[in-house]
Amino acid sequence: MKKTLITLLILSASISKAEPWIDTRDAWLRADIELLANEGVIKSPITTWPLPWAPIIKDLEGASRAELDEHILPVFLRVKRKARLETDTETYKRISLKAGNQSKLLRHFGDDRREKAEISSRVTGVSKNFAWNLEATKAFDPLDGEEQRLDHSYVATIWGNWIISAGTQERWYGPGWDTSLLLSNNARPVPGVSLQRNYSDAFETPWLSWIGPWSLNAFAGQLESDRFIPHAKLLGMSVTFKPFESLDIGLRRTAQWGGEGRPESLSSLVDLAIGRTNCDQIEDGCDDRLSGNEAGNQLAGIDFNWRLPTESYMGSLYGQLVGEDEAGYAPSRKFYQLGYKTNFHISDFAVTGYFEYADTENEYAPNVTYEHGIYQTGYRTKGRSIGSTFDSDTQSLSLGLLATHKNGDRYKLRFAKIDLNSDGTGNHTINETAVSFNQIELKYQHPTKYGLLGIELDVKDKLIDSFGYQQDKYNIGISWTMEL
Repeated sequence: MKKTLITLLILSASISKAEPWIDTRDAWLRADIELLANEGVIKSPITTWPLPWAPIIKDLEGASRAELDEHILPVFLRVKRKARLETDTETYKRISLKAGNQSKLLRHFGDDRREKAEISSRVTGVSKNFAWNLEATKAFDPLDGEEQRLDHSYVATIWGNWIISAGTQERWYGPGWDTSLLLSNNARPVPGVSLQRNYSDAFETPWLSWIGPWSLNAFAGQLESDRFIPHAKLLGMSVTFKPFESLDIGLRRTAQWGGEGRPESLSSLVDLAIGRTNCDQIEDGCDDRLSGNEAGNQLAGIDFNWRLPTESYMGSLYGQLVGEDEAGYAPSRKFYQLGYKTNFHISDFAVTGYFEYADTENEYAPNVTYEHGIYQTGYRTKGRSIGSTFDSDTQSLSLGLLATHKNGDRYKLRFAKIDLNSDGTGNHTINETAVSFNQIELKYQHPTKYGLLGIELDVKDKLIDSFGYQQDKYNIGISWTMEL
C-alpha cells in the first residue's frame, strides 16, 4: 500500500486536476442527488459509491435555474454549494466525536459510527493534480479489537478520464437504501487500489452510444490475515449505464481470490475473470478443493433503478439480483432485493421515502449465501458481512423517510421488520439461531456555528445478538462534527 501511494504521488505531477468523491456517510446528500436525477437535472449513473463529483458538477452546471420548479431550487442550490465546498482547491480539517451506549451492529447507507465511541480527525484536500483524505480514528471498545484506524483515507489522481486511487474506502454497489446485497458499508473497508471512470459521457460511436452515460469501477484489496485463507484478495468490478434517462442498470461482480496456499497466477486470474470456476470446468475437478486449482469464490449481480413512466413523477422501482454461482454465464443460486422510492415536498421540507424488501436466503438451499467450500470464513471480513448488513438467510422489510428543511435541519425515520437467520443454523455473524424482531430508528442533525450536531435512537423489541456484543434493546448516540 505504501509503495502504491508514493507511485500515485509521482504520477500526479503531470496530470490534470482530480475531484474527490461523495462517500457513503451522508444519506441526505444522496437523497438530494436522487431527487435531482429524478427531475432530469443529473443525468449520470448514481448507483455506485463512492460517487465522483465531476459528472455531478457537470450536470449541475448544464442545468438552467430558470427552468427549475420552486421546490427543486433549494435542493439544487444545496447540492451545488456542497460541490463547491468539496472540490475547492483548499485543505479542510475536520474533527468529529461520536458516542453511544453500545456499538452499531446493523448499518445502513449513511451510517457513520461503528463502535461505542469514536474520535476522528481528517484532513481533506484537492490540489491541481490530486485529491486526498487522511482520516485517523480512535475507537473505544471496538468489536474487532482494532482501536487505531485509517478507514476512509485515500489518495487519488487522474489519468485522462480515469481516476486512480489507493486507500480504505467504503463501497456500495446498487440502488438499495437499507442494504446492498453485493457490497455495502456493513463491514469495515478493505484496503486496496481502484480504477474508476471520472466523467460518465456516452460513447460517440453509434455502435455503443445507445447505452447512454456510463461509468466503470474496479478495485483490488487484501483481506486480513486472521481468516481460514489468510490474505485472500477481494476483487470487484462494476459497470453502470443509462440507456434511457429514466433507467439505471448496474452489472456487478466481486470475488475472493488467492491468499496463502491458493493459486495467484495469471492463468488463475483469467479463469476467475471468465467464470471458469465450476468443478466440471477445471482440470482436477473438485475432489480436493483446498488443494485444487479452483480459481476463487465469485458473486455476480444485476440491479436497476427505474423512474416510473408517468406524466407526473410517481416514484421509482429498484431491485438487485445476486448469484452465488454461475450457470450459462448468468448468476445462479440467487437472492434478491426489491424496493420503491419517491421524492416529494411538504412545506419547506424535501422528503425522500423508500419501501424495501430483501431476502438473502438462497433459492438453492439455506447456508449457501456468502459461504464457500474453500474460503470458509465466507464473504466476510473482520467478523462482518461484506454484502448485506443482515448477513445470510434473512428477510427484511423496511420503510424509511429522510427529510431536509431549507434551514439545514435533517431528519430520518425508519421502521423495519426482520427475520434474521431464518433457518437458525450456519456461520451467521449476528445470531446463531433464528430471531424475528421489529425496529424503529430516529435521527436528527442540526447545523450550528460550532459544527454539525446529531442525535440518533435505535430501538428493537428483542435482543438480536447471540455473541454478547449488544446488551440493550436500544441504542442511543450523539455526534458532533466541526471544521477546524
